[in-house]
Amino acid sequence: MNKTILTITLSALIAACGGGDTTDLGRKRQELDSLKTAYKALGERIKETEAWIVEHDTTVRRNLPTVTAETIVAGPFAHYVNVHGYVRADKAAALYAGGGRVRRILVSPGDRVRKGDLLISIDNDVVAEQIRQAEATVELARTAFEKQERLWQQKIGSEMQYLQAKSQKEQAEAGLAALLEQQRLTNITAPFDGTVDDIMVRVGDMTSPMQPAARVVDLTSVQLEADVPESYLRTIKAGSPVKVGFPSIDQTFDAALDHVGEFIDPSNRTFKVTVRVPKNEGYMRPNMLSEISIRDLYTDSALVVPSRAVLQDVKGNNYIYVLDPVRKDEATARKVMVERVTEYQGRMSIRPLETGALKGGEDIVDEGAKNVTDGLTVRVAK
Repeated sequence: MNKTILTITLSALIAACGGGDTTDLGRKRQELDSLKTAYKALGERIKETEAWIVEHDTTVRRNLPTVTAETIVAGPFAHYVNVHGYVRADKAAALYAGGGRVRRILVSPGDRVRKGDLLISIDNDVVAEQIRQAEATVELARTAFEKQERLWQQKIGSEMQYLQAKSQKEQAEAGLAALLEQQRLTNITAPFDGTVDDIMVRVGDMTSPMQPAARVVDLTSVQLEADVPESYLRTIKAGSPVKVGFPSIDQTFDAALDHVGEFIDPSNRTFKVTVRVPKNEGYMRPNMLSEISIRDLYTDSALVVPSRAVLQDVKGNNYIYVLDPVRKDEATARKVMVERVTEYQGRMSIRPLETGALKGGEDIVDEGAKNVTDGLTVRVAK
């Protein structure tokens, strides 16, 4: 290096002492030009030497942009639609009674009851008096009919008299049956086998057809219902796998979509879906909120990358940077144009625009991609 510098300096001085302008000013100008030439040559030589040292000296680290790498995964990919749902019991009834005063309450909340069991007895004196009158009318009509029937069998009397007696008996029996049904509806009975969930009245209260008096539920069979935006109508089908979660109690299970509604609600542009719960484990209650993830897309051969690794230029073209290794912790970023297929929870399925450009297993720029350009050498953080 010293010999090179000395040679360049001597050459510059010799050139300065050569012919041309022999005045002091002329010689100084020639000397300045020669020194500038020598300085430029030394700068280029210094630059080449530094580059060689950086290339071969492992103790020197170049000032390169640092990125993280992620491997392209070739394999299955699923997309889910996330909606909020609620639990609905197949059998849950609020029980009402006609006007009357509560005489007796025969059950308490939590009691198991069977279909037809009397739960609350309602005192309705008007209906009771009507039943007594109807029973007397039925008894008289039956007696009259039996007498007329015996006479008719003996060929005594006219057929019209017989038919009138029969009609009066049937009308009286139908009237009594209607009053008995009215009395039954006045009292509150269990509509199905289940559990008494609540009693809303007390003995002595007046009941009203507008206010429920009791509630009976059967939680052995429940289902989940949810509203899905109409944009998913073509991709969501009955039988699609679903994941159900209850964040409030940290419970999850897998199921399948049981039914997809055919009606679009005009108020919110959604359609209803239901999920049949195979068996209630005891923690689900009516109207309990849940998170339902419905799988609407699945492929067993996709190229999957982090969503943030896919960038977009000003023209709307999507691309990623593939890392081609240079040395131990350095690589060259190579731009590959891709197409976005679908995205779910921070992962994206992509398709290269050039056939065969990506096969899976390649390392790509993950974090730090916005500071990278095509062909740039970067440092890959471990």
